[in-house]
Amino acid sequence: ETPPPTADPAESLAQTLLWPVDRARQLLDLAARGKPLLFSGPPGTGKTFVARELAAVIAPDDDHIKVVQFHPSFAYEDFMEGYRPTLIENRQPGFKIVHGPLRQVARMAAAEPEQTFVLIIDEINRGNLAKVFGELYYLLEYRKDEIRLQYSDEPFSLPEKLWIIGTMNTADRSIALVDVALRRRFHFVRFFPDEPPVQGLLLRWL
Repeated sequence: ETPPPTADPAESLAQTLLWPVDRARQLLDLAARGKPLLFSGPPGTGKTFVARELAAVIAPDDDHIKVVQFHPSFAYEDFMEGYRPTLIENRQPGFKIVHGPLRQVARMAAAEPEQTFVLIIDEINRGNLAKVFGELYYLLEYRKDEIRLQYSDEPFSLPEKLWIIGTMNTADRSIALVDVALRRRFHFVRFFPDEPPVQGLLLRWL
């Protein structure tokens, strides 16, 4: 039978993940510090599932959660902003600046400063991170600062209640491209089959 719902977010998360409550509470405490989380481990250890369930606990609803998956052809123009072909005046072909998922969720978070928004970046190490992140490298370290974007030249900053969760497959050769700059800006959470909380998960599920 499904356990009854609980008002304690840690207990609710623990029930969903089949984790010990203290582990679930530790994960929530880490997220609440504001430093982005990066779940790392081999395939099949539940990184994306945990990221989505964690986001569901800390965000009010699905409208406050955005998911994006990186891949080798993903670029800054796809993530932050870039020129895209469109029809302009008199339906003539032209280009305009289109906001990527980071700018979209940041705009929503700025409009609702009291609400928590979550951006999940799946397979973060599959993209060329230095190229994709652009100004985000600076803003992750200096969260309260503002910086001008290279295409629109508009000021941009990360809203305080915009939380970022990434996942990284350690069996992928592209992990070698994860540089020290990224490792310094994310709090790494290990997902390995022989380590808690993944260890013994199948038995708990059974």
